[in-house]
Amino acid sequence: MPQGVVAQMILDGRTIPGSTSLDAFDVCIVGAGPAGLIAANEFLGQGIRTCVIESGGFESDAATQLLAESEVEDNDDLYPDPLYAHDRRVGGTSAQWDVRVDRKLYAHLMPLDAADFLERSWVPNSGWPFGAGTLAPFLARAQAASQGGIFDYQPEAYADEAHPIFQSARLASRVLSFGPQDTFQAILPSRIRESRDVTLLTWSNVVELLTNKDSDTVSEVQVACLNGNRFKIRPRMLILAQGAFDVPRLLLASRSIAAAGLGNHNDLVGRYLMDRQIVKAGVLTPAVPGRLHKFAFYDMHQVEGNHVLGKLTLSPETLAAEGILGNLISFSPRERRSVYPWLHRPFGRQTTSRSPAHRSARLLAAALRARQIPSRALSHLEKIACGLDDLIYIRVVRRMSYRPEFNFDCLGWQATADFERRFSSLEVHQICEQSSHPENRILLSDECDDTGMPKARIAFRWNTLDVFSIIRTQDIIKEEFSRAGIGDLRLDRRGDFPIVEQMSAHHPSGTTRMSQDPKLGVVDANCKVHGVSNLFVASSSVFPTSGFAPPTLTILAIAIRVADRIKEVLGS
Repeated sequence: MPQGVVAQMILDGRTIPGSTSLDAFDVCIVGAGPAGLIAANEFLGQGIRTCVIESGGFESDAATQLLAESEVEDNDDLYPDPLYAHDRRVGGTSAQWDVRVDRKLYAHLMPLDAADFLERSWVPNSGWPFGAGTLAPFLARAQAASQGGIFDYQPEAYADEAHPIFQSARLASRVLSFGPQDTFQAILPSRIRESRDVTLLTWSNVVELLTNKDSDTVSEVQVACLNGNRFKIRPRMLILAQGAFDVPRLLLASRSIAAAGLGNHNDLVGRYLMDRQIVKAGVLTPAVPGRLHKFAFYDMHQVEGNHVLGKLTLSPETLAAEGILGNLISFSPRERRSVYPWLHRPFGRQTTSRSPAHRSARLLAAALRARQIPSRALSHLEKIACGLDDLIYIRVVRRMSYRPEFNFDCLGWQATADFERRFSSLEVHQICEQSSHPENRILLSDECDDTGMPKARIAFRWNTLDVFSIIRTQDIIKEEFSRAGIGDLRLDRRGDFPIVEQMSAHHPSGTTRMSQDPKLGVVDANCKVHGVSNLFVASSSVFPTSGFAPPTLTILAIAIRVADRIKEVLGS
């Protein structure tokens, strides 16, 4: 390895001489997003020579961002192109965090529920290879490393007379804390700059992993740059710290030795794709005017210097009795004199999924591009005419820059002057757990990106359990609010289908799922790829089930746990 590479802790991959082989690293981390940076942080000062490989630089770059463009199979659930769930630069998707507190940006932090780790008879493919207690110490370390405040997620610790918890046998309360964006955009990158044993390779795209002839050890990491430069890295240990789209894409593309892709001998790489959906449940009008302060716990508030946000869920007992998936229930205020509801009201059922008009418009557009006449063209035109409101909502209203001051992510309305007069009711949203299904998956497209790597192809559909769980949750919270005399929840639905505001919350998971049995998963309980001695995954892609909690804290905890395991292996 050239001496200059050792001395330069941040290195532009485009400047490395072609055909160079970098052999001096003990650990190579692919991806400098939150997971990759938090793992690299664990190696600082350990005498472990580490490199972190990032596709972009420190600012957004359009050409680099296009490397995330994918092909999405056409279906009525309208899953978005994962291009928009990426940010190919140092800090990764932390650049997209948009929870605003005191003019700074944050992400929500929350551990999974203990029940999420268990095998649930009504949830297909559920159960982690360990319980919640195994991950608990790593969650506390992740909370500290991300500067997320005190690691205490007991709702009672943040409730008082001014912030009461809603009491119900069928409902439970949870709290979110806040992790600052600066940790991953500035603080951790700065530590790497100052380190003498971690090298950051920017503008470098990992396009394939090469192995020995038995495919049981990664021997080379193939790197390609957009300027045409290519080089290799030969680390002792490798961590894939990309997201749930990119990890399976890389494993499937690594087929020079293993024809089906690395770690894919049981055809599981890329399967069981999950995400979290955001659904509008309806509008809650208090039974007694001027009682919005009863929901102060479920607005962002501060306790001993820590910002927290309360949420409602169904209790674990209720989920088991009903046989449904979990939902996180959010409240945001609706202004008495806001124009926002009036902008939406004329335009349809406010859904981004399963719109007959939008479906027909897409099919007609595809046929016209191919210079073909589609079958049943008149039927498609009729559906478009009857659903113009849908098309206007999806194509125009949903993309308007106007947003209310408060939403289910950015709150703090109770601190505003005279909020009881300003707001009349509460918007109710659900952030939904999705079941894991093997046919929801990442595959490889026949089309390649500008580095020559095959693009990802996404197959995604909601299933009956997903939809039923959302609808049944709405019924239960409506019943509980009425029973407690809180108020009336006017449900918003499209017939028997929920109103989908976002089919993807940019929280994909599950595509290299964890299992001790290689026939049921891609990685083992230590997140090592089955059958590959030196390849680990630190990503939401290892989640067997997704839960309803934001995944960030769990991803960081898994990355720290993987780093600890690698330190043990290297030490031995």
